[in-house]
Amino acid sequence: MKTKTHVWGIGNSILGDDGVGIYVARMLKRLSPPGFEIVICESVPENFAPLLKRKKPKHLVIVDAAQMNLPPGCIRRLPLDESTGHSEMTHGISILPLLNYYDLSCLVTTIGIQPKTLDFSTELSTPLRKAAKKVAKIILRSKYDEIPFLTS
Repeated sequence: MKTKTHVWGIGNSILGDDGVGIYVARMLKRLSPPGFEIVICESVPENFAPLLKRKKPKHLVIVDAAQMNLPPGCIRRLPLDESTGHSEMTHGISILPLLNYYDLSCLVTTIGIQPKTLDFSTELSTPLRKAAKKVAKIILRSKYDEIPFLTS
């Protein structure tokens, strides 16, 4: 079966809440949902762009911690804007130039979760674990409109 949706979990699992994207991806991977390909990118999503080129999914969902000046655990959809990249995301990736470089055309949804702490730890804080479970459920149901957009 051709995968319709790729989910990229981005983060650093030894920096506390920065590992939230990886945590979400691992939860989804255990469930093995049909129609989804779950990828644990850690902090190098550019290494996985060739996979998108080969598999040509209809939708790419990116989950990462994001500094948004919100309370810990808040979830927002982040804009995909070439001029700003993803400055809110803790890894500073700019996905649009990456997609353009590989000439990829798919719908992209970026989901940011406000971290509580980025200290050295392999554990997520309680608000981030709760947010991660909520995000995983939203992804499984493809109900991205339940997540508000980040506004200035």
